[in-house]
Amino acid sequence: MRNLRLISGLYLLGYVTSHLINLSLGLISIEAMDAARPYLSGIWGTDVTRPILLTALLVHYAIGLWSVYERPRIGGTVQDLVQALSGLAVIPLLSIHAVGVVMLQRVGVDVDYDLIVRIFWLSNPGYGLIQVLLLSVVWVHGAAGFFMWLRSKPAIASALPWIYPLGVAVPVLALLGFTAAGRIVLASGIGPQVVQSEIAPGYAAPEIPFALIMQIQSSVIWGSVVLGLLVLAARLIRFSLARPALIHLRTKDVGSFEGDTGQTLLDAFRTHGQPHANLCSGRGRCGTCAVRILKAETDLTAPSALERATLDRLKFGGDVRLACQLPLTSGGALTVERINEPDFSFHEEEKTQDSPPQVSA
Repeated sequence: MRNLRLISGLYLLGYVTSHLINLSLGLISIEAMDAARPYLSGIWGTDVTRPILLTALLVHYAIGLWSVYERPRIGGTVQDLVQALSGLAVIPLLSIHAVGVVMLQRVGVDVDYDLIVRIFWLSNPGYGLIQVLLLSVVWVHGAAGFFMWLRSKPAIASALPWIYPLGVAVPVLALLGFTAAGRIVLASGIGPQVVQSEIAPGYAAPEIPFALIMQIQSSVIWGSVVLGLLVLAARLIRFSLARPALIHLRTKDVGSFEGDTGQTLLDAFRTHGQPHANLCSGRGRCGTCAVRILKAETDLTAPSALERATLDRLKFGGDVRLACQLPLTSGGALTVERINEPDFSFHEEEKTQDSPPQVSA
């Protein structure tokens, strides 16, 4: 599932990136945008690539919904929360663009950038504003996941300071190109009524299915919103019905606290405000959250293939686990030591109602 999410996400990011680069050519002219269209945005709309794109979108979205339902906490960091929420918004926003373009093409309309810019700046400026929102949300979601994946690659870490600026430059240049193209259209003085007649030469106005396009877009938007709400409701029901066992931990800094089964060890740290390194935000790729198991009176699951590969790559022994990949599956005692912070150990201690947690000096 992780590999499917990664592959589909990279494919979708390639789709978005090529469209943004195409938009940035508006800084030159609308003609430049259309000249580059067959080699940038156009390659994603062929009979071969369109089904692949749709499959990648649905797979990525479905895995994202499952992740929201399954994970103990929706957001560990601000970046995690932003990426999760932006992922839920991608389908509703993307449908506005994709449905309109596909349906216009099906009635014989050549959807070039000259037409698109005129529609978004003259016929329907509200849709143009939504496209800017779409651009921002999709890029934030894709770039956050992409850079998080790159951070877990030691061979690329030294190049990241040179790559990060592209995360800002690409969408900014695209917005500037979209704005420059819009100014060209506005300066031409061609009104929306002319645009309507240019949309499909030789077609009568009723043959352009604008009402049907709006209906399908609305159905996709509200359907995805309802689906997202159902996932959140199912998640709430799942955790309200759960009967977690307690795992008692004590830190040198704050004394005893309890983790719940159903969490990962990293989630337990986060829930109780315990800072713990996790460069890849709990995806099991970087190894910075590694802990050494000193004593376990609770059942520990075997490392997954992903966790084992990361531990082997970092040459850790058999007593080391990744906190983000270690689920707490049964109550009992667990004593671990942070590898990246050897002076900050976690120890199990039974907490009683009669005695408050002891805090070490």
